[in-house]
Amino acid sequence: MKAAVIERFEAPLVIREVETPAIGPGEVLVRVRACGICGTDLKILSGKVSKVSLPHIPGHEIAGEVCDVGYQVTDISVGDRVSVFSYLTCGRCRYCQAGRESLCENLKGQVGTTLAGGMADFVKVPALNALRIGSSISFPHAALFNDAVSTPYHALVSRAGLKEGDALVVVGVGGLGLHAVQIARALGAMVFAVDINDRHLEKAMELGSNIALNPNRDDIAKVIQEESAGQGADVVMDLVGQPETLEQGLKWLCPGGKLLVVGYNLTQAFSVHPRAITAKELEILGCRSKNRHEMAEVIRWVEDKKIVPVVGELYPLVRVNEAYDRLRSGDVVGRVVLEP
Repeated sequence: MKAAVIERFEAPLVIREVETPAIGPGEVLVRVRACGICGTDLKILSGKVSKVSLPHIPGHEIAGEVCDVGYQVTDISVGDRVSVFSYLTCGRCRYCQAGRESLCENLKGQVGTTLAGGMADFVKVPALNALRIGSSISFPHAALFNDAVSTPYHALVSRAGLKEGDALVVVGVGGLGLHAVQIARALGAMVFAVDINDRHLEKAMELGSNIALNPNRDDIAKVIQEESAGQGADVVMDLVGQPETLEQGLKWLCPGGKLLVVGYNLTQAFSVHPRAITAKELEILGCRSKNRHEMAEVIRWVEDKKIVPVVGELYPLVRVNEAYDRLRSGDVVGRVVLEP
């Protein structure tokens, strides 16, 4: 099969022929029809993500058709259209039992990170990781369920408990942020979209954001205070993960507010004086990925048209390096998706 392979860190991916995965008991082989790429893929290519060994096929946002099933697979059939849940969890530890599968104590791997991913013609996964999608959902849209849509759902619904009437600030309305806007609006929250790219802000407004703010020209703190009757934001969701954005986010919160740390960088630490947290009883919540239930719920939301996955640009797999360059530019509105 054809695959995009990382042979050296910080070097272009190589398109080459590799062996098609052989499936075992409880596994399925998926013919990849679409694979999203995101900032995590850039971090993997940089060599700064631990446990990635070379050569490696990246890609954790995957949708396609089941073309073979292994022994003991009964719930998935050849021909089923699926979106792939990327964490291979044990299902038995305290975290899995609590619905926090991304923290699994016996994690067997992550598709696209420690295991071969979807930037290829085929990928093998446990049958439990193949979630059916309806015929009304396109493969490029379905590819985004594992991360770009499910991660903000997990952060806003499960971690923050966002509710009607809350004021939410979304810092960074790119691939995840545009879906966060839609989720928050569906929940009845007021949404402030913050980004340095006006094209991103325009799309956020189109998708339901109440206010768009560019830190290069807007006094964000003042606007939040004015629009929230002097209270501040109930929730700030940071998808950038830089020290300066996280520090600002804390200042925008109302007493008892929550800072959701979703974006991250691998080099710069974030620090805050403890008094800033205790004085207002603020909460800083780390948000990592999602669980199977949340991903299944996202699929239902899309089927019910509560959310529309935002695909910014489509590329054939052979143009994978061009797609990576577009992602690096920061100018894509929505997600970049590959079609093997």
